[in-house]
Amino acid sequence: MTGWGIIAYSVVPVGILLMVLLLSDINFFMYIAQKILSAPVSIGSLRLNVAVIASSFCACLTLLSYAAVRRSMTKYHAAQPQVMPLRDYDKMKMFYDERNFWISVVGLLVWLSSWRLETLYRKRFEMAAAGMNRPSRSVLSRLSWIVAGCGVLLLADLPLCRANYKMQLSLHVTPGKEELLPTASACEGVFLGDAGTGCADFCQQVRLLSEERQSCVLFARKWHLLGRWAAQLFDQARDVQQDQSHVDKLFAKKTCAEVLRSVDRSNEAVDFLCSICAVLALLLAFAAFAQGLQEFIPQAKQRKD
Repeated sequence: MTGWGIIAYSVVPVGILLMVLLLSDINFFMYIAQKILSAPVSIGSLRLNVAVIASSFCACLTLLSYAAVRRSMTKYHAAQPQVMPLRDYDKMKMFYDERNFWISVVGLLVWLSSWRLETLYRKRFEMAAAGMNRPSRSVLSRLSWIVAGCGVLLLADLPLCRANYKMQLSLHVTPGKEELLPTASACEGVFLGDAGTGCADFCQQVRLLSEERQSCVLFARKWHLLGRWAAQLFDQARDVQQDQSHVDKLFAKKTCAEVLRSVDRSNEAVDFLCSICAVLALLLAFAAFAQGLQEFIPQAKQRKD
């Protein structure tokens, strides 16, 4: 089962189940759902819970999968009408990208709805305990939390750019690499400029795959402002130009088989760290927005005997 299959058959159904329990109007079921969704994870004064974490995770997937859909649509409409195999392949990729996007959207809506229902259920008892004379949080305090949430969202653009790039590689480069790997052994030690009749087509396919990787780089940077600036500074520090000359230099130094084996390679540790940071940033942004938008309800005072 793929990662998206796990999400479709675990994250989404669990969110739907919790939402149905909260909508059942049966106190026992509503109590169980509320306890699961409000399982506390505190960072300072921020109150985080399962609902916030799941919503942030689904929001991250929604952003990345939407970017993948836009890229697939661009490639599909840009394909030449007479090249039917390319258009059919791109259409298949667009189908899977759209499927992943809608899985993410459904998961996001379900968990946001469950989060809101849990809040309403909890406030019903808090309001009864605190009474109707409840002081509201100041406007300045609310705005501060909202501004903080927007700032965290802006910073989330940095790890999201890397996560988007990694997803584009896995969707558009890795499948082509896996298809060409069985034929790589027959063309070991062959450079693109010296490829004979038997390896010319193989090297040309590798060249197209390498250009596809560069297209993934440029696409991810186009979608992320801060990520683009950070990546450009990194390229300047390495004296690397993301253009056609970069691909030419790569094939001048390496054989076609060597380029193929490294065409979708990336720093796994950095990819994992950026994915975690992206989810955490969205999680903190959701928590900050919740603090800025929710009503302030004081704790009920305990009665002294």
